Amino acid sequence: MHYQHLSQSRAHRAARHHLPTRERLRLAHVFTRKTCTLVAALLCAVPLLYLLKVVLYAQP
Repeated sequence: MHYQHLSQSRAHRAARHHLPTRERLRLAHVFTRKTCTLVAALLCAVPLLYLLKVVLYAQP
């Protein structure tokens, strides 16, 4: 099962390598945008989770 996943991944990379340059750049741009969105969400979530923890565990 694990080998099948590796071969599919290798085949996907090979198929992507034969795409036109414009399409590869578009896919790279989409990946970069998604990555930046994820990083920004995590950077916003960490302080909010910390504040939530502080509020929930505050001694009355």
